[in-house]
Amino acid sequence: MLNSESYLQSKSQFLLIAGPCALESQEQLENFIKSAQSINTIRAGIFKMRTNPESFQGLGEYGLNIINNLKEKSSFQFITEITDPRQIESLDPVVDAYQVGSRNMYNYDLLKELNKLGKPVLFKRAFSATVSEWLNACGYMPDLGEHKIILCERGIRTFETSTRNTLDINSVIYLKQNHNFKVFIDPSHASGIRSMVRPLCHVGLASGADGLLIESHPSPECALSDKNQQITPTELNQIRSELIAMAPLFGKEII
Repeated sequence: MLNSESYLQSKSQFLLIAGPCALESQEQLENFIKSAQSINTIRAGIFKMRTNPESFQGLGEYGLNIINNLKEKSSFQFITEITDPRQIESLDPVVDAYQVGSRNMYNYDLLKELNKLGKPVLFKRAFSATVSEWLNACGYMPDLGEHKIILCERGIRTFETSTRNTLDINSVIYLKQNHNFKVFIDPSHASGIRSMVRPLCHVGLASGADGLLIESHPSPECALSDKNQQITPTELNQIRSELIAMAPLFGKEII
């Protein structure tokens, strides 16, 4: 699990974090939990930053009640994006780790506040940020250090338009060779295409990454956000089985 010392200290454990892009209802997340095998760290957006102001912005405070209810029924860790320091008071009791999205990589006031909390932060790279800029932003969370900051490569903006973003696998390998941060790959945002998620997960394991952040929805075609890149729990379970078979080749253990 993401905030366990055994995982944060391990060099061989490979963690799958999965769940819907946005929390839409208790039934939706309950169905995902029942369908996804052995996913113990769940992601779901409660407060959503959307480029289009008309798009679904998340359930907000109501979503917190849903997570509380589900945590009473099931044992799982929960990670969600924080978009504003003012959300800390309501989010902190229910989250085990925070996600900082690409739009907030430069939100230094937010990073300073997260530094005080001591919980792991999954820190996404901004659309057009260099690796150096990304690492410099980590400096605003010095108390978390390389131990509790998990860098997440989610694809960068390039001239290529055939996919949503371009997965910079170079950055993953570079970071693992030169730093001690945990490094994740987000294959969902990197491609924006559901059928590409599975092979990109394989690439993520082979690259030396420490885990994957995957968007999975019980009914992707009905999703209120990013429906084209979300996979079903059945597909997620298949990917996990394939990664378990591959893991020994790369000295990894899937958790």
